[in-house]
Amino acid sequence: MAYRSFGSRFDNIGAVLLLASAVAGCATAPKLPPAPTTAEIVQMSKDGQTAEAIIQRMQQSNAVYPLPASELAKLREQGVPDKVIDHMQHTYLEAVRYQEWARVRDAWPPYYAPYRPCYFWGHYYWR
Repeated sequence: MAYRSFGSRFDNIGAVLLLASAVAGCATAPKLPPAPTTAEIVQMSKDGQTAEAIIQRMQQSNAVYPLPASELAKLREQGVPDKVIDHMQHTYLEAVRYQEWARVRDAWPPYYAPYRPCYFWGHYYWR
């Protein structure tokens, strides 16, 4: 006597195809709007847009601005609000912090997972 788990073979193939198409449909990421350039940010501030509106536009595009301090000072001289400059610096610091966290996370072999490295005097030690 044959044991049938979920139905005929064609029912199982159909269920697998339906599940695969549902998962593939969810895998696409939405398109983000382009990040505003620094020239566009200066122009928006000259046009009288509020700092919150400029920051919202930057957040919609997940923009990160790796600018040196001299560039940030020039933006301040051109009339960009301090709140926008602080947001630009904050997003850059968060991006660097995440990259460093990912680098350290990926550097350690998975068999050391329950142990955490401790950095002390130029060397890593295990706790």
